Amino acid sequence: MDLTNKFYKKTLSAIERGASLNDLYRTLYKYEKLEDYDACAGIYKAIKKKINSLNN
Repeated sequence: MDLTNKFYKKTLSAIERGASLNDLYRTLYKYEKLEDYDACAGIYKAIKKKINSLNN
């Protein structure tokens, strides 16, 4: 499993446990500062999925 997919699944798990969008964006910014863009891609993909599910 690649790093992006690992963070995607980890973030989806956090969403299922009730993580807020604010918490998710904080985590995203933390990894962005570390320049870990694979992690950012996975986290962002999960955030987009959550936002899309809220809009539908």
